[in-house]
Amino acid sequence: MKIPKPLDNRITIYSKSGCTYCDSVKKLLIEQKVLFTIINCDEYLVKDKPKFLQCIYLLVGKEYNTFPMVFSNGTFIGGFTDTEKYFQKIAEKQLNFNDSNF
Repeated sequence: MKIPKPLDNRITIYSKSGCTYCDSVKKLLIEQKVLFTIINCDEYLVKDKPKFLQCIYLLVGKEYNTFPMVFSNGTFIGGFTDTEKYFQKIAEKQLNFNDSNF
């Protein structure tokens, strides 16, 4: 099984049909005006779920079996809640930078 690797120049979402958290993370990224790529995993899950999860293990560096699986520039962020926190931290850093006396 060959699963596409996360892209180095944008957010990559491993998603599956019917996943409300997958839909939520897509909505969040649209609101943030962030470029992202979606990898639909339905076929991989039907074809060979254990092999798919093994491939994800190699990408993430730990066991991870919930959706969505979100990567930023090839680095694993986590699921929806982790992605939400990730963008909150970015926004806070931008606010702190803009508020500084440069």
